[in-house]
Amino acid sequence: MNNSFENSVTTVAKKPRYLFLDNIKVLFTILVIYWHVMVTYVDAGWWYYKESNPVDPISSILLLILVSIGGIFQTSLLGLFFLLGGYFTPKSYDRKGGYNFWKERLIRLGIPLVLYVVLINPLLIYALSKIGVSPWSTNPALQGTLFDYYISISLSWGEFIDFLSFAGPMWFLKVLLLFTAIYTIWRQITKLDSIKEKIPKEFPIPRYLYLLLLAIGLGILTFLIRIIYPIDVRPFEIPLGQFIQYLLMFGVGVICIRYLWFEQMTKKQVKLWLVTIIVSALLIYLDFFIVLGVEADLIVFSGGANPHAFLFALADTIICMGVIFVLIKGFYSKFNKQGPLLRNLSTSAYHMYLVHPPILIAISLGIATLDLNPIIKIGIVLPLAVLFCYLASHFFLERLNLRLTTRTEVHLPSTMRDHLN
Repeated sequence: MNNSFENSVTTVAKKPRYLFLDNIKVLFTILVIYWHVMVTYVDAGWWYYKESNPVDPISSILLLILVSIGGIFQTSLLGLFFLLGGYFTPKSYDRKGGYNFWKERLIRLGIPLVLYVVLINPLLIYALSKIGVSPWSTNPALQGTLFDYYISISLSWGEFIDFLSFAGPMWFLKVLLLFTAIYTIWRQITKLDSIKEKIPKEFPIPRYLYLLLLAIGLGILTFLIRIIYPIDVRPFEIPLGQFIQYLLMFGVGVICIRYLWFEQMTKKQVKLWLVTIIVSALLIYLDFFIVLGVEADLIVFSGGANPHAFLFALADTIICMGVIFVLIKGFYSKFNKQGPLLRNLSTSAYHMYLVHPPILIAISLGIATLDLNPIIKIGIVLPLAVLFCYLASHFFLERLNLRLTTRTEVHLPSTMRDHLN
């Protein structure tokens, strides 16, 4: 074996990665931005800044279709992103050990979360209150100086707890840290010989029917939880209405890496799940446009003891399960490579996620006075938001010298790749 090949193998061993997972991460980040652009102009969820402009019936229907597509796949991709979080956790834990693993997690996830909660989020809300954006402009705590705002929060224990728990779009980091803590506890439990003996050495990917039944059962449980905690009700910013789904996806990610499920996915499974996703989405559209009508409030799907919430909970979990196969297998087969643009986007995706709220809001406010159809505004704001988030993230990475070094790639036999991984 020559030296160049040995160096290549060493590089891969130090930094093994599936490039298609990085590409899915880029898709997820762009979809998060897309969703928050949509809720800026459509009354379909919480966001810092929202516009309400009258539109003609055709535009109203188009907006509903756009926001429903974003809502369905944003929820599903969040589940997939928790799966990816679970997928990368075991190897990191094995390689670094418990202490260093948590040190890295707290630096990468905990510090950005704290900075956003304590600094960025208050500054963003305070700035919006000062330029007259409702409801922040009428909040009594925001009428004085920024220092007064911090002081008012510290005077009440309840307000202080609310302040610390309000993470806005960074709730994802909080939940990921919670799932990581659950995994750490599981690792300690599995050290027991009685538990270790019961863990199978091999575990093939379950059949379509079994996974569909699991998704249906999970959907029923999700519906029952959403009767009490609808999607938009989040105690301490924890999405209890989707918590079970996300926890399961994280667990599936852990299983995927241990039993090589990505490699076991077949084209037949992808086709079955693609049809299942389409049927599930069509049922939601039929329920909304035909049964409820376009004038109905979308909140009816978020929870409560009603058939629409039940149907959405089932479709939500089934689509989330199906997206695992369709996206992972599709990207694994077609997009397990990167050109310069995708490479730069993938290294910047995490920071794009962190910085997108103030950038998106600034762009939305910048064109707020223009008398344009919301669909046109979405067409303007979305590409600009993605572009400026990328530029800001890329600039941030360069200034802190955090850009990833160029990876040397080598095509290895599957047995050697599995050994290295």
